[in-house]
Amino acid sequence: MSTAAAAVSPAESLRRRSREALSALAVQFLLGMAANLIGEPEGTFATVVDTIIVILHILVAIGLVVIAIRLLLAARKAALGERLALWGLIVIIVTFLAGVGTMITGNDWASYVMAVGFLVAAALYGATFFASYRADVAAPRT
Repeated sequence: MSTAAAAVSPAESLRRRSREALSALAVQFLLGMAANLIGEPEGTFATVVDTIIVILHILVAIGLVVIAIRLLLAARKAALGERLALWGLIVIIVTFLAGVGTMITGNDWASYVMAVGFLVAAALYGATFFASYRADVAAPRT
């Protein structure tokens, strides 16, 4: 297989990054819901499980910031959905900071901002996913 055939188009790269972001957001949502369901853990086992879930939630949040940056770079390279990707990065950073605020203060409003950030980011990254198909429509395959 030649390197030209193995090369990924900028639109396909944007599509892949968008799928990564949406998948990470889904995992993040499930981890956050699990942490909320456990609440204040009672007993050693529940405390250990809650700690693991929270650590995974933090790691995925860091990963989401990295993915958001990579997605913005892919959008710029493809010249598709750049504004959506930029707003996605901004929303992810605000949501990340709201998560830090939740951990530090336990403020329910910061947790609410995280939930809103999840929904907005999911919508934006869904839009970048569909925007990646505009290049395929503009330049049909021969």
